[in-house]
Amino acid sequence: MEIKELAKGELISSPGFYRIPLDVHHSQCCDGFSVTSGVLRRMQIETPGDVWAFHDDNPERWEREETDALRLGRAMAAFIEGGLEEVEKHFYVLPDSRPQRPTRQQMAAIKDGRGSKSAMASLAFWREADADPRDHITENQLNLICDMGRALAKDPMAAALLGGIPEVTMAWKDERTGIWCLSRPDQISFDGFVGDYKKISPQGATFDHSLCYRAIKKHRYDMQISFAHEAFEYLTGNQPQAAGLIFQSDRRPHFSIPIEIGDEEIEMARFYNHRSLWRIKECRDSGHWPEPGEHPGIFHWTDDERARILEEMQISGVAP
Repeated sequence: MEIKELAKGELISSPGFYRIPLDVHHSQCCDGFSVTSGVLRRMQIETPGDVWAFHDDNPERWEREETDALRLGRAMAAFIEGGLEEVEKHFYVLPDSRPQRPTRQQMAAIKDGRGSKSAMASLAFWREADADPRDHITENQLNLICDMGRALAKDPMAAALLGGIPEVTMAWKDERTGIWCLSRPDQISFDGFVGDYKKISPQGATFDHSLCYRAIKKHRYDMQISFAHEAFEYLTGNQPQAAGLIFQSDRRPHFSIPIEIGDEEIEMARFYNHRSLWRIKECRDSGHWPEPGEHPGIFHWTDDERARILEEMQISGVAP
């Protein structure tokens, strides 16, 4: 299968496999409105208003704050794609011995020409770091990524499942809505596998299949994999032989667990993806993106709680 390259500023205008940077994938990079799996999942997990609040097309959009978990996830995906060299293309590594940022008082002293050597050195360091366009990760975080990468490489099943073509965008246009769809799983194998890597923090829980299943439900990773499954089928004419995820614990010894998404679950998730696409079309056509407070709520106790309260009121002689 041909993997197409885009010239700088060129838009996707035909279905296919594309090798484009991640930030381009998440931008409006087609000759029409486009969505990614993340947008479709947020339409299901949150509300249309939440999606629109941060959308590129919204002139009054909020900037989405990136958490350490998301940043590390991207760094790990870069490591899987091209090792340490690929990580350093996208991330500026802050040494563990880095100085603290200058305080307000130190900055005032520097401005007045009274800055200490340590404050001047700190200012110089952070000016250089902040001027670098790459995202920041710490040396300790980089060591964690390298440790996890080495553990993945030693796992035969993980190595096999992540041995396809990394970070390729699959683009096609949904016929019902006319919306461009962009799927970018961590790995595509033209032999018939689409999959994604997920770093997971057990945070005191047991790292097992149940933990992975809960993560799938919480983040609707089934929709993400189903989206990739549909993309592969649309572009190749064949269904993938398998579609799933590799979860890896960030806790030593960094074990990994492969989870396949079953055929029936793929179809169920496709239903939700298509429903999200249709809701997006309705919102765009109407210019209205319903928010959480669209309709007022009415509080009621549950039947059991209500019976208990009424019994307490009866005992006190004030029951209605």
